[in-house]
Amino acid sequence: MGWRSSARAAWAAFWPSRLVVFGVAIWVTISGFIPNVVGESASLSHPFAAWPGHNLLDLVFSPMAKWDTQHYLAIAYDGYVQSFEGLPPVENRPAFFPLYPGVVHLFSGFGASPGLILIVAYAVSLACFFGALALLHRLTAIELGERFAAPTLLLLSFFPTALFFGIPYSESMFLLLAVGAFLAARTGHWAVAGIVLALASATRVPGLLLVVPVAMLYLYGPRTDRERELHDGRWPRYRLRPDFLWLLLAPLGLIAFSAYLHFTLGNWMAWNDAQALFGRHTVDPLTGIWAGFREAGNGVGHLATGSYHGTLDYLNIMQLVFVAFAVFGGIAMLRTLPAAYGTWVLLSLAPTFVSQVEGDPFWSASRFIAVLFPLFLWLATVTERRGWTTRVVALFAAGMAIFTAQFALWSFVA
Repeated sequence: MGWRSSARAAWAAFWPSRLVVFGVAIWVTISGFIPNVVGESASLSHPFAAWPGHNLLDLVFSPMAKWDTQHYLAIAYDGYVQSFEGLPPVENRPAFFPLYPGVVHLFSGFGASPGLILIVAYAVSLACFFGALALLHRLTAIELGERFAAPTLLLLSFFPTALFFGIPYSESMFLLLAVGAFLAARTGHWAVAGIVLALASATRVPGLLLVVPVAMLYLYGPRTDRERELHDGRWPRYRLRPDFLWLLLAPLGLIAFSAYLHFTLGNWMAWNDAQALFGRHTVDPLTGIWAGFREAGNGVGHLATGSYHGTLDYLNIMQLVFVAFAVFGGIAMLRTLPAAYGTWVLLSLAPTFVSQVEGDPFWSASRFIAVLFPLFLWLATVTERRGWTTRVVALFAAGMAIFTAQFALWSFVA
């Protein structure tokens, strides 16, 4: 199996899934639905007024320029230390890590215009998503065999919160880096793995956690670059060699961002402090888990008694379902995949349990879970063996269409 085969499989999942997202978003826009009233920067989300064909450009690119997109576009336009009138406030921006908006800034001619930034933001996200699918096809074929590779891509591409892949969010870039780190480690390309880990930690804080599964693959395998060296039952199975030092690059992205914030804002922890502006606070994991169950239970109770509180109850119930899926899948795959995969899924849930918003403890969990690609390797083995893949993909696609419509109407999804 070569890269052409992986590219074809990636394209087969890429185009129909993105067609659902863009098609639903455009349909919602032209159908006359009234969006929720939410403050937005029109100069970022509707920047084509002076462009030829501005109505068409606005119809294609503006419907999904909502929520955190506004922050990423603002950073790509004027950075972390200044703000032109009408843009999101500067103090919120350190919560959004620099790699994705930095790449957009670079390829848009260093923020030449808001319109160009918006187009490039989509292009970067879509390119990263396609690349991630191609790499994931390769990795799945190595790990499970080619039979499960295409189903894995379909399940990931149509997952309900996969709408965030291909719009101006950092999800696609982080997915590309996560899959790339695993594939580089699995095939013994440790310099590549170290560089990718550094880039991941410049994309979001959980990028640091990727070093754990990569180190596990180094020490315990399976690996295609070396035969197992310790055969007497001792762990680890592979001796440390100098190429292990590449993994020490992992925190470099976070360190560089912190240094930048120190010299420009005088606060190297501004990326953490800015979370409070979004209502996040830190709790211990048990308290966080209990809070998620408590609020979802309250939501179910409100439904049963006719005192439904609208969006908040809906979000709490929905996020708990997604978290339960991730926990169950992470535990189940410990028996079906190398331990590094399940470990990363379970470890990546830790921020959900310790960094929470009052009243909606698992805030955005469903979006963060979408990038945990090992879940879809595991799910593909379950659905393929039972002949359920087509039905599950159809169910996922319906969910993604609903979430896309909500997102385009300024209803918070994740």
